[in-house]
Amino acid sequence: MPRSHQEPEFSQRSQQLTFDDVDPAETSRAWSRFLANLNAPSMPVTGVRPLIYRSWMRSNTTGIRPEQFAAPSLNNPLIDEKQIFNNCEMRRATQACLHNMADLLSGAEAMLILTDRNGVILETVGDKSTLNKGGKINLSVGGVWSENASGTNGIGTALWMDKPVYVHGEEHFCEGMKAWSCAAAPIHDPVDRSIIGIINLSGLTSIFQKHNAAFAAALARDIEVSLNESQSLMNFQLLEWIVGRAPRRAHSGNDGIAIIDRFGRLIFDRSSSGNVSDRLSAQRQGKPFLDLSGGISEAAILEALPDSFVCKDIQLIELEGTVKGASLVLENVSQSTQKTTRSPRRSLPCAEVGDTGLKIVGRSDAILKALDAAHNLLRTNAPAIIQGPTGVGKELFARLIHADTVPAEVQPFAAINCAGLTREMFQSELARVKSGASDSPAPARAMNRAFLVFDEIGELHADLQPALLRALEDILESPGGLVSATPPARILSLTNRTLLDDVAAGHFRQDLYYRLGAIVLDIPPLKDRGEDILLIFEHYNQLISEETGQQMLDVGSEVEQALLAHGWPGNVRELRNTVYSIHCNAKTRRIGLSDLPFNQEGRAGRLLSPGSDPHAAKPSSSESLKDSEIALIESVLMAHHGNLSQTAKALGISRPTLYRKMNIYGICTPDDKSR
Repeated sequence: MPRSHQEPEFSQRSQQLTFDDVDPAETSRAWSRFLANLNAPSMPVTGVRPLIYRSWMRSNTTGIRPEQFAAPSLNNPLIDEKQIFNNCEMRRATQACLHNMADLLSGAEAMLILTDRNGVILETVGDKSTLNKGGKINLSVGGVWSENASGTNGIGTALWMDKPVYVHGEEHFCEGMKAWSCAAAPIHDPVDRSIIGIINLSGLTSIFQKHNAAFAAALARDIEVSLNESQSLMNFQLLEWIVGRAPRRAHSGNDGIAIIDRFGRLIFDRSSSGNVSDRLSAQRQGKPFLDLSGGISEAAILEALPDSFVCKDIQLIELEGTVKGASLVLENVSQSTQKTTRSPRRSLPCAEVGDTGLKIVGRSDAILKALDAAHNLLRTNAPAIIQGPTGVGKELFARLIHADTVPAEVQPFAAINCAGLTREMFQSELARVKSGASDSPAPARAMNRAFLVFDEIGELHADLQPALLRALEDILESPGGLVSATPPARILSLTNRTLLDDVAAGHFRQDLYYRLGAIVLDIPPLKDRGEDILLIFEHYNQLISEETGQQMLDVGSEVEQALLAHGWPGNVRELRNTVYSIHCNAKTRRIGLSDLPFNQEGRAGRLLSPGSDPHAAKPSSSESLKDSEIALIESVLMAHHGNLSQTAKALGISRPTLYRKMNIYGICTPDDKSR
């Protein structure tokens, strides 16, 4: 999976942490620091293992709430209906293991868990008391324990890392899981080595031992051996079924036969001329030939068949009352008669962010105007404010300016997150950025020639605003400042607020605003960028395809119209997460409206309440950014009937941020208005 965030800088001690070195109290303190600096991934990390810290960052990026008590859960009937077919071999292979461990774990205050490839729990066995306690946090059948559902935990982190891991107590991302310890290992398909499930040993923290991860890994290997034996037997049965039948069907010199299992993997091919086999050989036996993730049927096979083949006959192979595979009689299509395939991946219009590999994709007038303004900033060293709604890419613009201002090896990009800072933390952050180290305080004058980024400047507490003003005056008016011939400091401030409105309301100092905002750069929301939405979708589609080896998603005109019609309250960040979600969950590469996360009820576009005006939530061009934000929050609140959790999720912000915005703007829930 792609790492879209900046990797943190780990101290030498943190890089060497072992189980014996990990101190729960120190991990808890690291967790508190993390919560206070959620948007400062460049901060040095101490007191927590690097793999856990990276998982915390992923959990925060996907919107997991730290105060979450339990994992989300699917209904058991849905689990049975959805999973029994796709996981029957794995469940059969684990039955003996689970049965044997059930007796051993009885009274041991531990439980053993089997999940599918998505982290959904399929089976649990173990100590009865522990099973009951686990049920309270949905550590039971139907619980969803992937990282993007439940944050850092043994199951989800093992899925992400694709290796055995343990997550102990305070290392969990969510408060409700911190009383638990878990050790998990992935179970791999014996044919293509993809992850098909997780085996996990869990209990309260008192039972944890550092060798539990090795124990889980050993169980996973035993299950894989059993799966390999089952797969070999299944392949033999498929071949046995076809013997004496297929050769008579492959009667033409251009005909060949292929046998696939129920997942669409090629297990045998034969051709009288070799024309078909030559093309099939490129698929490699055991690797996916057809995408049958939606189930095997004649219609599904014909839909998934590559354009270079024509299927003359299909025979589904049924064993023990269940379709286990199929034999296909194929005719090779000559080069001149092959169907037209999709054009190769094209180069997209974008602005490169130095040599970071990051890009600002788009060609709309709105984004080109913002890019021109950003490049104009390079002509002056005046402080600038970059403002725009959450998720539009303000930090990406700051990185663009940084890349064109100073080499990264001279002054690395580092942002001070102003939200929730105490005075001590604020002074420490200033010292860290000034000196280029985490623990070396330096006088304010050392900040000249620095590149300073104040993230979420609008959230800076009123008590700290005078301190920042004094520091800026020391930089900008001292020798080496703006009036000096020596290279001066570059100061950027990022905010999703309209600071002038906050100044007028008395929430932000006017003199500080004019110190920071000699120039204001507005980043347009995604809804104002037209077909840039489709270009950005294609950008992430290509990126994920290259990183995962999956085929690109195939998007039709109906889906494109739905993407253009959606309001994108979370902006580019929401669009990026949408592409990730579809890649993970779509059954086929050809996606429909039902595959769009914001269109689960078959509706595309902005979320509105029944009977409401579809244009009511779209502010006119004359409205201020504040008015636009108020209108959007009110419309999404109405669409979700005042449910704050669902509203925050739809807007792409945290629930505390939603509370704060509602208080500032005086927005009431529908229930409050009726009182």
